[in-house]
Amino acid sequence: MFKFNLNNQDLIAPCGLYCGECSAFQDGSCGGCISRQGLCLKYTEICKIYDCCVEEKGLRTCCECGEFPCQKLKAFFDTPEWYNDVIGNLQKIKEKGLKKFLDEEVKRVEQLVSCAKRHKIVHCGKCRKWPCSKMKREPLTPA
Repeated sequence: MFKFNLNNQDLIAPCGLYCGECSAFQDGSCGGCISRQGLCLKYTEICKIYDCCVEEKGLRTCCECGEFPCQKLKAFFDTPEWYNDVIGNLQKIKEKGLKKFLDEEVKRVEQLVSCAKRHKIVHCGKCRKWPCSKMKREPLTPA
């Protein structure tokens, strides 16, 4: 059904974002934060979360850290919608585990992709009906 593999734990970024939602992943220009391939490398200059979580502390996600939630998350996700979303995602990961969180995200994004196809667009970011009931914040697209 999809030309990309949504069911990959490496699409869960250390900050809690699910990279499978992003138009850059879906169009093949990024492999997701953990992959360190493609467009995500551009963000390494401004996002210090990966370095702190993975490189410095050897963790998989920020929710494993004793300082969670920290100022780095608040500083990077500077709107309440984005901040609340990543904090909520990280809390789900902490409670349910990566696999269960991934299963839920795959279902959610499959619905978004199907909806976009019904509207004859490639990604939610191109939708004229935004905002919509399917997403609590703007679609994940590269800046």
